[in-house]
Amino acid sequence: MDDLIIDDTPLQQMSGFMTLFGVLFVGVLIFIVVSVVRRWKVARDAGYDPLAMDTQIAAQLGRSELLRAAEPTAPGAPAQQRSIEDRLSELDDLHARGVISDAEHAAARTKALEG
Repeated sequence: MDDLIIDDTPLQQMSGFMTLFGVLFVGVLIFIVVSVVRRWKVARDAGYDPLAMDTQIAAQLGRSELLRAAEPTAPGAPAQQRSIEDRLSELDDLHARGVISDAEHAAARTKALEG
């Protein structure tokens, strides 16, 4: 009976791999939980509901004046009113670059000043 020897090496290796996998799995779970808790706290501190934060941010962007100014106007929609100073400055720039003639410049300035 002493001749029968059982080799435990593969079983021991499998046990070592399972232990290593278990430790890594628990570490990843801890990292995920800590990350979620930190994001939740940052969202709360910034005044957002963490469960609806993406919707809140999208709504804020939709109301943003910066984005509204960049939107093209639809055909037939009234153009946004620019200040007279902006329109005159644009006309002077077009005239200086030679895009419009002296007569066109004078007519456009008169029209802009009249409203």
